Amino acid sequence: MSSGHRVSFLVAMILPLFAWAARGEGELEVTARLQPELIGVDELAHLSIEVQGSGFGGRNFDPTFELDNLEVVNGPSTSQSFRFVNGAASRGLTLSWVLRPKTVGPARVHSIQVQVGNDVYQLPEATIEVQQDLVGRLQPSQGRRVDSFEDFFPRIDGRPRRPVSRPKVFLRAEVQPRNPFVGQQALYTLYLFTQADVTSISPEKLPNFNGLWVRELPQPKESTTEMVDIDGERYRRVALLRRAVFPLRAGPIELESAKVQLGIRVPDRTFGSMFAQSRQIRRDSNAVSLDARELPAQAPEGFRGAVGKLRVAAELMPTQVTMGDAATFSITLSGSGNLQGLPAPTLSEVAGLRTFPPQQESDERFVGNQVQGRRTWSYVLVPEAPGRYRLPAIELSYFDPARGEFLTARAPATQLEVAAAPAEELDRSEAATAARETPQQAAGNAHAGTDWAQMLPWVLVALLVGTLGVVAWGRMGQEGSHSPAPALAAALRLAAKKEKPREAAALIENGWRDFLKSRWHIPPSTPSTQWGRRLREAGAGVETAQRLVELADDLHYLRYAPQLSDTAALHKELILRSTKLRRTLR
Repeated sequence: MSSGHRVSFLVAMILPLFAWAARGEGELEVTARLQPELIGVDELAHLSIEVQGSGFGGRNFDPTFELDNLEVVNGPSTSQSFRFVNGAASRGLTLSWVLRPKTVGPARVHSIQVQVGNDVYQLPEATIEVQQDLVGRLQPSQGRRVDSFEDFFPRIDGRPRRPVSRPKVFLRAEVQPRNPFVGQQALYTLYLFTQADVTSISPEKLPNFNGLWVRELPQPKESTTEMVDIDGERYRRVALLRRAVFPLRAGPIELESAKVQLGIRVPDRTFGSMFAQSRQIRRDSNAVSLDARELPAQAPEGFRGAVGKLRVAAELMPTQVTMGDAATFSITLSGSGNLQGLPAPTLSEVAGLRTFPPQQESDERFVGNQVQGRRTWSYVLVPEAPGRYRLPAIELSYFDPARGEFLTARAPATQLEVAAAPAEELDRSEAATAARETPQQAAGNAHAGTDWAQMLPWVLVALLVGTLGVVAWGRMGQEGSHSPAPALAAALRLAAKKEKPREAAALIENGWRDFLKSRWHIPPSTPSTQWGRRLREAGAGVETAQRLVELADDLHYLRYAPQLSDTAALHKELILRSTKLRRTLR
């Protein structure tokens, strides 16, 4: 194609566009449609207002209208169109609303006014008919426009045509059992019954479940559809949602209706599903209620509110420890029911065992329509002296709804054996020997010092030797009194570099054991809970001893408490407190 021909071709293509733009205020077509002509009281209608024409080039489009027996559910949504036919271009814009009927009877959209630019268009009203029952039928009517080939040709046998059924779709809510005990699980299910093809499901409103503890049951990966008979007709039934509900109080509990929007496919009356039309309908379920029963008044002592079918287990790990170590005692409650709100079991006090607050763990799973739970409480036990400790049996009372009575789950008693530390007896003998010999040595040293002063007052050389001996003795005594402090300081410096809090706690505790042995003659095997008493007996002040007791408590917490969430601050604090207390006690 030559350049001249190309120019001519472009001009031929562009000129119609300029002509369309130059028209400016062309003729517009403004229409309003309300469909379908006949709907059920629980179905939805669609209103669309369209402006089409060559003069509609970006001007404002502002419709207003009034409704009788209808309310707006959604909208407006916008769609545009553009046509270019025989050199004439036109643009269209459509606004659409979803409407819901209020009651049975005629419904209309009136006083429809559309302003396009400076022009105002008045449109005639649009009406539809709302019928009562959800399973009504469409009857042929006189004067109705022809919709299919069946309107042209009557039946050959002369009998009237069979009415075409509207799609039968409804919701039904159920709750079982209707009279559960407080704390017992009931099952709420919202079912969809349909004879039509459902293409979309959009919940509008669900019950608020006030007065109930609720768990959502997972839907199966593949929805299970059942065929059921309702009043002699076959329906497909599918569970839209399931909730496990547990009454929190006795008495009636109302569950209001659920509201759902559905997309369905309606077969054509003549050509069947090949030319099916999509429609939006709205369905409300029935409201349901349950009446929760009080638990029997004769609850056993120690009942903490557990309802279901439960069992309890206890485990001690390890069963044999050495002084300075700890054991973990775990109590596990499992079975069907709501276990989330139950308090921790109360352990009986065992003399000689120190018990820390429990660490809690819980999990849930679903077996069919039942909620299965498990809760574990782990207690850290720290022995204060060697020996054998008996942990009593664990008993937990619960209410079994199936049997309607209180039962007791029981875990057998366990035993913890605590052995003395390997060096304990040696430390005790060394401490006793030191306690016996120290006064004698002090008296002997004092007597020896007096003899030297009397025997060699005139011997200069001997006096010089004696003076040097006294100086050396003083230095030895000074170094001996301060030697434990540098060892503890080194342990604190090393603990500050540890990232794991438990390792740091062990270093700090061992450093203090060495310090107390060297400075205050307290055997390292002494339980930390007795440090304060032993320190007071050795001559330290009451306030200082109490500070050491508090420090030992925090060291045990840092070292033995399971799965601590954040211990960095305590880690640093213990090092600082140890440094200050070391200076006081040296």
